[in-house]
Amino acid sequence: MAERVLLLTPSQSHHSPTTMAVLGGAASARIIPSVSLSTSSRSFFSLSSSSKLKCLRSSPRISHLFLNQQRAEVRVSSGGYGTVSAPKSVASDPDQLKSAREDIKELLNSKFCHPILIRLGWHDAGTYNKNIEEWPLRGGANGSLRFEVELKHGANAGLLNALKLLQPIKDKYSGVTYADLFQLASATAVEEAGGPKIPMKYGRVDVSGPEQCPEEGRLPGARNVRLFN
Repeated sequence: MAERVLLLTPSQSHHSPTTMAVLGGAASARIIPSVSLSTSSRSFFSLSSSSKLKCLRSSPRISHLFLNQQRAEVRVSSGGYGTVSAPKSVASDPDQLKSAREDIKELLNSKFCHPILIRLGWHDAGTYNKNIEEWPLRGGANGSLRFEVELKHGANAGLLNALKLLQPIKDKYSGVTYADLFQLASATAVEEAGGPKIPMKYGRVDVSGPEQCPEEGRLPGARNVRLFN
């Protein structure tokens, strides 16, 4: 199933069964292109400096997806894990994405958490398998890493800390999906650490529950790059 994508070009620069709650959230400007994006039936939008969207191509199937897919958001209260009502999942709000990016920059400057945010983005996206056509079974950047079942995968040890850092930003910008937020934070961390400015496409849709998380072992090793090519 296709995903909806937005292209953010910052200022003309070259650049949610029971769900277990986990702290998480993120935001920023340019992001490493999501490997979970389907090459068919995409809807592209370009975001101008005035935050207006220009539709380049649309699909009724995509619109149906965004209007009907349920997303379970997760949070941790003082009493432990809990669930909250699941609003309908929609594409991220362009203005909120831009504002979230600025908040991520402030987070990076105060916490110096660049490495773990980059790792968070990669581990959410790295489960993608081009040989699986159905979404969300194909994996990829879909916000599934916010669920406890996936956080318990051995390779994801410690990433709960990244979610805790980002949750205040997610709470502030509810119009941004976890899927976009993770990638946004990752790409911004790269930039703020002196790396390249990465033009990013937004509009990723969150999986709705932990039952849609990929099985353990999907993150590729150095010999598995063909999964993406």
